[in-house]
Amino acid sequence: MSNPPPKTILNKNKLSAKKTDREQMILAERIHIIFHQPLLKILLLGQGITVGITVIFLWGTVAPELLLVWLAWMVVMTIFWGGITLYYRHTLPPPQKAKRWAYIYLCSGLLLGATWGVTAFWPRVLADPSATVFLAIVVFGITTAGLAVFAPLLPAFYAFTMLSLVPYAIHFFIEGGKLYVTLGVMFLLYLLIILIIGDNMRRTLLESVLLRFENMELVNDLIKKNTLAEKAREQAVQAGMEKSKFIAAASHDLRQPLHALGLFVDALESRIRFPEVRKIVDNVRLATATLSDLMNGMLDISKLDAGVLQPVVSEFSIQPLLDRIAIEAEQNASEKGLRFRLRHCRAVVRSDSNMLDRILRNLVANAIHYTEQGSILVACRYRKKNLCIEVRDSGIGIDKNKLEKIFKDFYQVDNPERDRAKGHGLGLAIVERLAKLLGHTLTVNSKPGQGSTFCLCLPRVTNLSPTLEMPPSPPVYLDDVAGATVLVIDDEIMVCEGMADILTRWGCKALLADSAETAWEQLKANGLQVDVIISDYRLRENKTGVEAIECLQKKTRQVFPVIIVTGDTAADRLREANASGYHLLHKPVSPGKLRSLLSYLLNDSRTEFSDKKSNRPLA
Repeated sequence: MSNPPPKTILNKNKLSAKKTDREQMILAERIHIIFHQPLLKILLLGQGITVGITVIFLWGTVAPELLLVWLAWMVVMTIFWGGITLYYRHTLPPPQKAKRWAYIYLCSGLLLGATWGVTAFWPRVLADPSATVFLAIVVFGITTAGLAVFAPLLPAFYAFTMLSLVPYAIHFFIEGGKLYVTLGVMFLLYLLIILIIGDNMRRTLLESVLLRFENMELVNDLIKKNTLAEKAREQAVQAGMEKSKFIAAASHDLRQPLHALGLFVDALESRIRFPEVRKIVDNVRLATATLSDLMNGMLDISKLDAGVLQPVVSEFSIQPLLDRIAIEAEQNASEKGLRFRLRHCRAVVRSDSNMLDRILRNLVANAIHYTEQGSILVACRYRKKNLCIEVRDSGIGIDKNKLEKIFKDFYQVDNPERDRAKGHGLGLAIVERLAKLLGHTLTVNSKPGQGSTFCLCLPRVTNLSPTLEMPPSPPVYLDDVAGATVLVIDDEIMVCEGMADILTRWGCKALLADSAETAWEQLKANGLQVDVIISDYRLRENKTGVEAIECLQKKTRQVFPVIIVTGDTAADRLREANASGYHLLHKPVSPGKLRSLLSYLLNDSRTEFSDKKSNRPLA
């Protein structure tokens, strides 16, 4: 099994590479490669064995004391080389010390080369042809092996190779004779060849190191860019969160007075005596309704983003739903001089009927809004197991580069001046979110001046059942709220006053409180009798209406019908309020909707909510 490649010094010091000279880093990397090459141990062991064999072979030819001194020096050199190798691998010196290690390495090459070169001048060696040939082979082998060790650092390689081979060539030429001159020439040729090979190895290694540096720089640049991108993303997320918090806070603060304003307008309308006052009140009501529409659109977006709305999927015939949409659409289209057409469809689909109704109503209303002449067509097409409902218009159309933008919040195709009469730009944003929530595919094709086609594809049921109809409408309850005692908990004085006025006009008895404590006092003063509790969700001191109601029910050991009214649009607040299990209304609440829900709770004490709460034991 082969040894894994050594870790490069670039990995450990990549951060300091910015502060260190590039050439110094390259030198440090080359030295690092030398001391971490897997063959180094084998070469040191091979040199030790070669030295031993040389001493044995030349014993008797060379003076023993000379051989023993040479052997001792070689042992010292081998131990020294092995020691500095272990030290380097253990400490992994920083690039700043690369030159010092290069000098150590150069000196090692000089000493080792000279130690082998001195054998050329041993007495009586050249007199013995076998000893001469043996040493020539040994020196050739040692210098060849030195390629792997010294080639990464060219000065050390030159020193080792030349000090090993040149002494033999000089000695051969001095000795003279055909044999020794030939050997001298061979040594010089071999020296030239091995120097060329060593230089090529050095260049290859240097190119590899440079390429590694370039890759590392690219990686560092990529890391830097990714870091900047991540920071930018985090800043964008943070900005988005801050924006959401701001919008949620602003929405809550706006909904409070808007809710009270709606109550006061309703109260004022019943007291109008002069026609000119009615006109003013009607304008105020219209302005309030416009602002309420905007707030409700933002609330729908927040609900969808928070995951509060969950589809209730069922199988139903699509035609009754389309017929109901057509009744309203035909009237709106005729007011603009447009023709509305609906093609009959017998398909049965699988979806949430309320959400699907909302999607199609928005698409049809959008088509009528942006069409000045011509017609609007709603038609269905079968595509395999799906039903595709198309809403076509002959309106202004949309540029190709704007098609993706039309589903963004507050974006409007032809309203740069932000004319409120042209809507708020939330309809298609809600449509897209609802389609994604239902898992339906929504596409749009359009050309400027040629109209647009919105296509919604949803699953259809192939095994048709003739009895399938739209879900039944909820039962209508009698409007008998008069005589009811209603506890209102809200820390806004003007909301309490508005609620008190409207409840009094409905014939109800209103108990007003701004906290759980004052609500308890009101309950005790009224003999613990109350028919319905209407509470704001967010109260003072970080308390919630749910907590206040739980406290009251625990103290009275009673379960009351509850309506939670909230002006929050923050995702977490919506989830908390929705999880309470109580009936939830969002500010601004129209008096009609409030009275309808109040009547529902008073007429039917066996609602699902009441059953759930009454089965829960109280402490």
